[in-house]
Amino acid sequence: MIAHQAGPHEARGLAQDAPAQAADGGVLVHRAVPYGWPRELALTAVPYLRAGRRAGDAVVVIASDPVRVTLREQLGVETCTGIEFIDSADWFRGPMRALAGYHDRMRADWWPRGRLRLLAEPVWDGLTPLETREWQRHESLLNVVFAGTPTMIMCAYDTASLPRPVLDGMARTHPELAGPDGARPSPGFTDPAEYYAECNAGALPPPPAAAAHRPFGPGGLPSLRAFLTAEAVRLGLPESRTLPLVLAVNEVATMIVREGGGHGAARLWAEAGELVCDVADPGRALTDRFLGYTPPRAAHSGEPGGRDAGGAMWAVRRLCHIVQIRSGAGGTRFRLHVRLDCG
Repeated sequence: MIAHQAGPHEARGLAQDAPAQAADGGVLVHRAVPYGWPRELALTAVPYLRAGRRAGDAVVVIASDPVRVTLREQLGVETCTGIEFIDSADWFRGPMRALAGYHDRMRADWWPRGRLRLLAEPVWDGLTPLETREWQRHESLLNVVFAGTPTMIMCAYDTASLPRPVLDGMARTHPELAGPDGARPSPGFTDPAEYYAECNAGALPPPPAAAAHRPFGPGGLPSLRAFLTAEAVRLGLPESRTLPLVLAVNEVATMIVREGGGHGAARLWAEAGELVCDVADPGRALTDRFLGYTPPRAAHSGEPGGRDAGGAMWAVRRLCHIVQIRSGAGGTRFRLHVRLDCG
């Protein structure tokens, strides 16, 4: 069995929230299973799920309707009674939404029952190149944020329909590949820190010249929020989405004022069905390469606003569809994406 072993900084995620672990239950197992049709997937998935039921694990399937139907037929009514089935179209509506769902359900429902045994079929249809990249980053990050927890994740990839870049990413983001004959190391597996750096290697395109612009500094956050609200309405963001955007940008700006360079600038524009807000901090480079992917434990009295940058960015990521960050000697740029439609 091969699993990613996170270092001390990386493993500060959820391990402390996990239940007491059995001798063989505290190592994350993260595998991909390539398949050509649902019945081929069942050759690997059915024994995996049945073993979980026998062991008393919390067994969960997040998959498309054809896969769920096939697995129910193969498993039988009695076995399925103890398995939670979830529609992948409902679960995988955004990388951070899915990750936050894992965090919430693992701590509240799944880990309290023991080890989690999950079969997940990510949705890759209809994605933009940015969304595809962020989903691949999500798959890699699972190796970090759930390291040291009693969790087994098997991710299903349909080789008959998925494009080659997605399948190449599958091999790079999963330590093991599984099939009817068992699991084997993935020869293409890439360390999550290296993969994360690759995702951030390209510079963000500059904001369009016509983007609305507002600088901010100490005492300037109320006017920034008013500016964001007015521009969001002008650019067509639904009212129900405006407050989450304003809250997210306000969190980033507050970090910059209190802990960063002390001043920054926000630019806002609409493109390709999204409202995009670029927030620049010219005075600080970030050191946490996995910032905001684990929920805050509790407020600490010594932290501004009762939480640190990780807790603030956890909130920002949950409020947005996608958050891009680029950081270096010239400072840090946060680019927040919110969908204009209701997706």
